[in-house]
Amino acid sequence: MSRARLDGVKMLHHDEMRNYARIQSKMLEVLMKHGCKIVEPPSFADYDIYGQFFPHLRREMVKTIDADGSVLVLRPDATLPIVETAAREFPRTNQLLKFGYVSTVFRKYSGRSTYGKDFLQGGAEILGDPEPECDGEIIAMAAAVLAAVGICNIHIDIGTAAYAYALFDELSLDKEAKQVLRRYLGERNLVAYRGYTALLPLRSDCRRALDALPVLFGPYAETLTAARTYCLNSGMRNALARLEKTHQYLGCAGYTSHIRLDLGVTDPLGYYTDMMFKIYADEALCELVSGGRYDRLSTAFGIERPACGFGMNLNLLYEFMSDAGLLKDAEPSLQLAVSYSTYDRQLLIDLFNWRRRGFRVAAYPDTAYIDAGDCRLCCRYGDGVYHKDGNILTARELEEFMRRCDDGSSYCPG
Repeated sequence: MSRARLDGVKMLHHDEMRNYARIQSKMLEVLMKHGCKIVEPPSFADYDIYGQFFPHLRREMVKTIDADGSVLVLRPDATLPIVETAAREFPRTNQLLKFGYVSTVFRKYSGRSTYGKDFLQGGAEILGDPEPECDGEIIAMAAAVLAAVGICNIHIDIGTAAYAYALFDELSLDKEAKQVLRRYLGERNLVAYRGYTALLPLRSDCRRALDALPVLFGPYAETLTAARTYCLNSGMRNALARLEKTHQYLGCAGYTSHIRLDLGVTDPLGYYTDMMFKIYADEALCELVSGGRYDRLSTAFGIERPACGFGMNLNLLYEFMSDAGLLKDAEPSLQLAVSYSTYDRQLLIDLFNWRRRGFRVAAYPDTAYIDAGDCRLCCRYGDGVYHKDGNILTARELEEFMRRCDDGSSYCPG
């Protein structure tokens, strides 16, 4: 019976797992240095809650039915379940919570040469800290993760949704019109944006600021100077003042030369409330990290709590690192593979002795096929001795061969 192939689903192999483990270890090390407690977000979430905050993900969500008939989704995001469980488990609103995680999220993604229905996401969330220095720490933490895995040539685009929101407050427009503006800005659709603003009834100063908004991007200092000339109210000025404090924090962390300012960023869904950022690496086709401040999200769960965080798709990070030659070379899964015609007690004792000493060894019947690339050394066992390349070797001599191969101190016969 023929069966349809489930597209976008694949198995990770030995060397991939080894490199993912290294990336995950480096990331968690950085997060813990910043005082983050490592958590695992809940796997299931309420469909309606996600539909409220992430309506664009409705079709991508993996849904299931709970025992009581309610619709659940496998988490398509890590932030929302962390915020929800924190509201329930840590109800004290001024308690500082710093969480780090590496977890699978279930939604589609695509890169230059890879795609799938789920991916490994790593990130951090700081809950309970409203200060701009917290925003700076989140950005610096994300950049430090990239540096820990060998990615240092980066540029950091920072902006603030609060600047655009404060400008929109100055406009005599309905909610729907403002939503259209946010969508065009989010899509970077300058033609549609300009065409739409041309039809709006606006004061001359509002039109001037609105037309400038999508192109307020570039070197930090000169873009900030330009942005100040378009401020129409205290909300816009306060957004820039707060961003300045974040910039000062990043300067102390050594990232001044990496920062660009982008005040055309906005969030069509209203998820982010203030600072937003993305980190790019040289020659990467998309951002490696994104995040920002989301002070209103926790109110959906009955707790007023400011928050800021970031996330990165580790599958796309892996793809970039592979292209950049930053992954570890392929390594055989076995240091020694032993074929045999009869499995006896002596072979079993030797295998366990080698494993206790830290070697990766396996035995298999001589009728089975084993890929030579999966083992560094191969030999045949029979009558209590080991045969290799016409020579008879003892277990001790084979162990010495394995040790020399690991040390690189001598030729290692295949």
